[in-house]
Amino acid sequence: MSNAALSRIVSAQAALGAQYLKTGRYRLEVQSIRTKDGFKGLSAIAELKVVSAERTQPASEPSRIGMVASYVENLSDAKKNGGGRFKAFVMALAGAEEEELSLEQLAKFTGEKQTGTFLLIDCEVFPKTLPEKDGKPGKVIEGYRWSTVSPTDDELAAIEAKRAEAKLPALAIALA
Repeated sequence: MSNAALSRIVSAQAALGAQYLKTGRYRLEVQSIRTKDGFKGLSAIAELKVVSAERTQPASEPSRIGMVASYVENLSDAKKNGGGRFKAFVMALAGAEEEELSLEQLAKFTGEKQTGTFLLIDCEVFPKTLPEKDGKPGKVIEGYRWSTVSPTDDELAAIEAKRAEAKLPALAIALA
């Protein structure tokens, strides 16, 4: 390879592909929640760090502890209900009922206050078969079941310490 080619490689930003959660049961720590308008349309994205992982399928190893995975839903096609699935994620994260989740509240999770950052959430990722289409068998995708985590006093103190270190407002302020 020529030096010009090598210098282009070394000066380029590495293309990092998103990593997704494999089948398993997890405790996850939110790293960030954001929306993005990209080439596939409008998306909601949560970056989640694996805190604990448990195998649920004999032939499938869960994602490793410490890995940061992306949970992405496309919001552009209302028929596919990506918005509804992401809403279920935020509801579980906040321990909220559907009618409690207003536009203003949702903005707190995706905006600069990053209300959800460092909160814990439980998730079971399972194989889900889509319905048959055009005579072809249904594709197998990952389904997600989100569960609220009520942090212990020690976990809450750790969350607040991480938020302070990251220069994010305390949870009470972020939620206000």
